[in-house]
Amino acid sequence: MTILINNSDLDLNESLRLADNLFEEALNAYENGEYKDCSEKVNVAHRIYLQANKTEKISICLTFIGLMKYLCDPETYKSSLLLLEDARFLAQDVCGENAWGISKWAFAQISMHEHNYNEASMYLNRAAYMVTEYPYILMRIYESLAFCNLKIKNYERAYECTAKAKELAENGGYNQAYKRITGINKDLNESSEAVFNESLKKIQRPKDADIPSDPLIALLKIARTISAEIDLDRLLKTIAEQTKFALKADRCTVFLIDRDKKELWSKVALGLEHKEIRFPMEKGLAGHVAMTGKTINIQNAYNDERFNQEIDVQTGYKTQSILCMPIRNLKYEVIGVFQVINKFDGSFTESDEDLLITIGASAGIALENNRLFETQQKMLIEQKRLFNGFIDTLAASIDARDKITAGHSMRVTLYSSLLCQKVGMDKEKSEVIAQAAMLHDIGKIGIRDSVLQKKGKLTDEEYHHIQDHVRITHDILSKIADKSESFKDVVEIASSHHEKFDGKGYFRHKGGTDIPLGGRILAVADVFDAITSIRHYRDRMPIQDAVKIIREGAGTHFDEHITDLFLSLSCDRIIDVILSDSDTALDANSRQTLEQHQLFELEIMINKEEKTEEEQQFIDLFNHYYIHQSIKDKN
Repeated sequence: MTILINNSDLDLNESLRLADNLFEEALNAYENGEYKDCSEKVNVAHRIYLQANKTEKISICLTFIGLMKYLCDPETYKSSLLLLEDARFLAQDVCGENAWGISKWAFAQISMHEHNYNEASMYLNRAAYMVTEYPYILMRIYESLAFCNLKIKNYERAYECTAKAKELAENGGYNQAYKRITGINKDLNESSEAVFNESLKKIQRPKDADIPSDPLIALLKIARTISAEIDLDRLLKTIAEQTKFALKADRCTVFLIDRDKKELWSKVALGLEHKEIRFPMEKGLAGHVAMTGKTINIQNAYNDERFNQEIDVQTGYKTQSILCMPIRNLKYEVIGVFQVINKFDGSFTESDEDLLITIGASAGIALENNRLFETQQKMLIEQKRLFNGFIDTLAASIDARDKITAGHSMRVTLYSSLLCQKVGMDKEKSEVIAQAAMLHDIGKIGIRDSVLQKKGKLTDEEYHHIQDHVRITHDILSKIADKSESFKDVVEIASSHHEKFDGKGYFRHKGGTDIPLGGRILAVADVFDAITSIRHYRDRMPIQDAVKIIREGAGTHFDEHITDLFLSLSCDRIIDVILSDSDTALDANSRQTLEQHQLFELEIMINKEEKTEEEQQFIDLFNHYYIHQSIKDKN
């Protein structure tokens, strides 16, 4: 099955819908155990997403390709893992929480098939918080968690996950899955009540088979896992979990130093209900290690006066053996403390200390990278905020020159955003179009006031002069684009809003799909706002006439598909934009009525010779807001 995408945005959207349908069919094939069929469908969807540059969906498809490869032939273990690694790095690159979570679920599936239930459980616990947009996969995550916890005899958690999986299966209508999950519940119920109750009282120790016996393997697993995390909360939890398993201990807490407050804190304390622990930096064993940089290894915590017993008092937990060690960055500065508690087989050894030192090196680098990443993200957010403020200021400069057209750029932006949603555009491209919409008339700075604010009809010379604002817009914005590569699309879109689909627009006389999609969107939004707003020389145009102009311009002035999308907007959305710069807003009852009909339906109603009472009431309600705002704008 071969799918090709040409340069038409409309064909692209059709292809993307096909890819989405193929992915849904692939999930059905996976549910039925038809792994080869699932793989074939995902591969086709993957090719379409590649051509469309849909990075997050590319990652998800790549994850399924790797998983299906393994499920079809477990001998492909290594090459399948490499595919999953590629998918994971791709998900990280675009910060796609869902894609990242799905990759963790896939790693867990392979771990389960390899009977590594504790490792699978760790992946799944993180995936459960990350996957929000794929209910079927979330159901499979909780189903797998139930199975893993049943295998390691953690019955309480197994019950919780089974209940969640059953709920998701029932809500999603996954009947086959519901029956399968009910089977897990049956296995739980067949466990004797005595065994179940006893298991809740004991510390849940992982099976020895699930704990890496070779320290090198443990280190490789830890390095691979923590290198994948950029979120601090998950990073701390991952380091703690992996360290706990590597040292065969019951608990591990990773404390970080807050030098400003002179405190140690942790957002993760495994087994504790507290989300965050904070205490003075000089207090307790962890505090002593933070202050001195020395390792502490004691067999009985309560025999050491430096041990802070307050946490045990709060939680009812009994601390016995402790290994406490500093975490250092590349400058050898202490940035945190490991606190590993209750070794399963006696006390912590020198080998445990050596292993923890090596883990600490990886952890220190990961934590430092996280700090640098967060700093960089804050800088980017601040730069974006300043840049958006700069754009708003430029747009406001046009409003300041002509009060009667104030708000035009913002309304064009809002109409454009609604069209971007209709097209199914991703957030990044939508933001570019929004920036172009805000700045599309910036070239009017170069237009004479006598022309810009003239109340009568323009002469031919004046009309040509005002047309020049598009070229000026291009020239002004191009100077910004010289400093920012990513801004070039904004320049092209903003300076093409007066181009026409038949090539008879200005200023470069582009036509058809040579006009950027954003420019075709702005063309519709700009004209509709211009004819439905008050100008020096006329009142707001009757809505049916405005709709007619947009409809009749399809294929000549406007892209026909964009026109169809605009006319399919619900009437409440149109009124929302018209009222956006006023102190009037739709009440709940009016919204409920107006959202029932689209813009093209309103035109049909108004042009009817005989209207039903309900239709007339709808027209009157729309015009109440539309004309009422016109009267307010005059005043």
